[in-house]
Amino acid sequence: SLGLFVYLALGTVVLADPPTVSVLQRAELIPGVGIFVRVAFNCADGPTVATLEVAVRQGEFTSANVDAPPATGSRQEVTVFIAGPFVPGEAVASASLSCGLLLSGLDLGATITISEE
Repeated sequence: SLGLFVYLALGTVVLADPPTVSVLQRAELIPGVGIFVRVAFNCADGPTVATLEVAVRQGEFTSANVDAPPATGSRQEVTVFIAGPFVPGEAVASASLSCGLLLSGLDLGATITISEE
């Protein structure tokens, strides 16, 4: 029957993990220049272009940057440079991930620790 055929056809579909993005907790300070923020992401659908927008707020200062690393379809980590007069201590970071042309993931309001390495 048609119902059985549809059930069997759909039952064999393997779904990929959903895309994810996560700001890692530590950022490296380059005094007077800015910070390096580590971001983990996964576009999950295979090779494509990822677009990461990362913003950091510390006190009254906010700065952001965009990076477009090639995505492999599995978990990756990249470093995004954010320019500004940051100082050692806590800050708040957010990241958005687009895989291809689709907005695919958000990590909003993550607390990070800025330190000199």
